[in-house]
Amino acid sequence: MSVIGALLLILVAGVVNGSYALPSKYMGRWRFENIWLQFALWTFVILPWTLMLLVEPDIIGIYRAAPSSLLRLMLAGGFAFGVGQVCFALAFDMIGMGLSFVINVGLGMSLGFLLPLLIQHPREIPTPFGLATLLGTALAILGLLFSNHAGRLRDRERKKVEAPGNMKGGALQARGRRHATGVLLTVLTGLTSAGQNAVFSMTAGLQQLAARMGADSFAASSILWPGFLSSAFVPFAFYTLYLHRRNRSFALYKDAGSAKYHFFAVLMGVGWYGSLALYSKASQMIGALGPLAGWPMFMALIILTSNFWGWRHGEWEDSGASAQRVIKWGLACLVGSVVVLGCGASLRG
Repeated sequence: MSVIGALLLILVAGVVNGSYALPSKYMGRWRFENIWLQFALWTFVILPWTLMLLVEPDIIGIYRAAPSSLLRLMLAGGFAFGVGQVCFALAFDMIGMGLSFVINVGLGMSLGFLLPLLIQHPREIPTPFGLATLLGTALAILGLLFSNHAGRLRDRERKKVEAPGNMKGGALQARGRRHATGVLLTVLTGLTSAGQNAVFSMTAGLQQLAARMGADSFAASSILWPGFLSSAFVPFAFYTLYLHRRNRSFALYKDAGSAKYHFFAVLMGVGWYGSLALYSKASQMIGALGPLAGWPMFMALIILTSNFWGWRHGEWEDSGASAQRVIKWGLACLVGSVVVLGCGASLRG
């Protein structure tokens, strides 16, 4: 029964995470830095610490009792993850919600599954589980290649529509560079997302310590995130505050209608961190294989949900039949990767 409950939690977590960025599409009066600084403040600082202090007031005592090696891994992984989230926010504006999530989450899914295998369980590589992991990773990479090609086809088709009357050659070249930059930024995000799951898997000792010190199961499963995400906030805050100063965008918080935008930022934070807390709990309910067995399902649901919203908001309109066909092949490869990785995890179990 606990496994069924865990799968339901992962289902909810994936759908919520795939939808968390949707409110940003309705915050047109704010600049990039306004939206994402408010998101980061709630997601990386306020919500993780508030929730953890409510369920485990002695979190600082647990951190103090933890081995320094675990704390260093937590902080270093969090900082790298924060850099990746800055990259993702930039890419989101460049190549759209659907394609950003496909590349980021697909790469994070495959490597997030592969890294714990290579680092923690290298002896498993020649087993059916290890071979399934390698195959699933290869399928995910193929899906990413299809998705990137679909994005290029989409931009090429739109150039044909816009070039005759609206866009000059320089603008067309700029759009091509923008797409390439967005893809590169999303790949960097995917690498740090994979590191997020790897750090979660490699700091299981912190969860065990929290349980021994009296934390309940939910608090123990989420004990990593306040410290990890606070470290992630540092690069995010540094970059967005720099943009605030450069663009003089602090004044936008006082504009008429900005109260609604603050609420949307809170919704984004609740969606992102809430889904992470649900995934952490589900992973713990599954057991030792939680970070392996639960991760691909979580990632697949994020991909499918975010692409649903991307299609609903016209990100693939005027993209042509070829681009739409190729992106569907990419999604099919990613879903196939999830099936293979999930079967591999069951073989190990």
